[in-house]
Amino acid sequence: MPGNRRSRRMKNGRRRRISLTATEKRVLTLLLLLLLSLPALPLALTSINPVLTTDTGELIIGFTGDATTADQDAFAATYGYTILDRNDALNCILVRPDSAVQKRVLTRGAREEIVRYLEPNKPVRALYTPNDLYFPDQWALPSIKVDQAWDYERGNKTVTIAIIDSGIDYTHEDLSANYLPGGYDWVNHDPDPRDDFGHGTQCAGIAAAVIDNGKGIAGIAQVNLMAEKVLDHTGRGTEWDVALAIVHAVGHGATIISLSLGGDENAQVEEDACRYAWDNGCLLVAAAGNQMVEGVLYPAAYESVIAVGSIDQTDQRRGTWGPELELVAPGVSILSTSLYGGYASVAGTSMATPHVAGVAALLWSQYPSLTNQQVRTILTQTADDLGAPGFDMYFGYGKVNALNALLLNLNFDTMRPEVPYPSISGIHTGTITPFYDLDVSKLSTYPCPGTGGRTINARIWNDSLNVTAAWTGYPGDWQTIPFDQVFLLEAGKTYNYTIETASYPQIHHTASLTTPVGTITCTAFTDHNGWVHHDRIPAIRLLH
Repeated sequence: MPGNRRSRRMKNGRRRRISLTATEKRVLTLLLLLLLSLPALPLALTSINPVLTTDTGELIIGFTGDATTADQDAFAATYGYTILDRNDALNCILVRPDSAVQKRVLTRGAREEIVRYLEPNKPVRALYTPNDLYFPDQWALPSIKVDQAWDYERGNKTVTIAIIDSGIDYTHEDLSANYLPGGYDWVNHDPDPRDDFGHGTQCAGIAAAVIDNGKGIAGIAQVNLMAEKVLDHTGRGTEWDVALAIVHAVGHGATIISLSLGGDENAQVEEDACRYAWDNGCLLVAAAGNQMVEGVLYPAAYESVIAVGSIDQTDQRRGTWGPELELVAPGVSILSTSLYGGYASVAGTSMATPHVAGVAALLWSQYPSLTNQQVRTILTQTADDLGAPGFDMYFGYGKVNALNALLLNLNFDTMRPEVPYPSISGIHTGTITPFYDLDVSKLSTYPCPGTGGRTINARIWNDSLNVTAAWTGYPGDWQTIPFDQVFLLEAGKTYNYTIETASYPQIHHTASLTTPVGTITCTAFTDHNGWVHHDRIPAIRLLH
């Protein structure tokens, strides 16, 4: 099941426009916690595609000035690896350990007195910049790290984005090479979904305009574009046609379905079509709406669809919000393709939506074995957090980040509990088992509203890892503390934790919790009154 998202509705299916108390707002922002009932996704980075690992398997070890060659050789022998090369001028060596030794060296060897530093021998790459004429004017692409993601992946024609909209001007110089016939015109009932309004062409260009052709703009992903025309020359259509188009796109090979359209009311036929596409492995993204009010439009509000909101150049929200909102993306002053071979600046959540579709296409191009739920999880769990820490109804999980998604820079996030009370400080012990490889540098605690809930100290360890973090004052962020080193939590392995909290942190009142990227359990929680509980999990985030 995709994320179970609910919003308030009247019996006739219309959404009620209501004002909420502060408590109700906090509860609504947590409705997506039901995502945590999803099946486990035990998929590590290296099991998806070893090419993207940031570690060559080799280590560089720098020594203090008085360390001799004999000292280097003795150090290598102690930790059981082979010296591959030596640089006398910099007093460092290149070594290749086996994986078990490498983990031990990273946590223990770096503390030897003669060792000045120890670091992985990471790969480097040529940095790519497209030659498209208007690329410098596309502020949105660096904002969501697409320009950096292109150093790893630019798209694959095994992926197809279906633009369900007003059609596509497939004769456009910046679209024709990526256009895939096979769509349909549901307005005029013919197999020629050519755009006569312009909206679909604008969306298509953002997602997949041809890159590096010396013309126009750079699309996010070099994948196939399919057109399903459901909007007429005035930009209007029907839910029936949208449903038909979704089913047709699934039958003609769509991987991702982008819907920059919507209405105020739900329609069962449209919801069934979205569910049909999801159940057949497609990822659906849709525009949340442009009004600065609460109330995500349909089809974005369906649980099988990623609802996308809009932000501007300063990451300020520009559009509809609600508990169904999942991601945000740039949607102001967006340069894209337009009718008759032109280019125009456009705005709205309609333009934010194909940004997410394009990033999803990059991700699926790099990792073709992913399921739609795994793609969805990676997009949400690698987003740049905006607004209140963690998920909130104004920015969802945050701004989509293409580079983080491709590198699987996931955060372990318990999210806020629906009911954090009673809250009390104390010492938590338990285990964490990630589904993915997680690079971790910081721990952040969710505080109860109006309190300074924080972590005093933390320790994470198993047979090959032992890291600690400690609170050192009020540096501006009371809730986040750094570990003494950046470390890796390996997919499928179980790690112990001890976390001491203070000043009313939020607590999950359960013995075990499954998040989209791993599980966390409670062994014991000793509160500051000395009482011991076995169903108190700290509400935390492990940040990369």
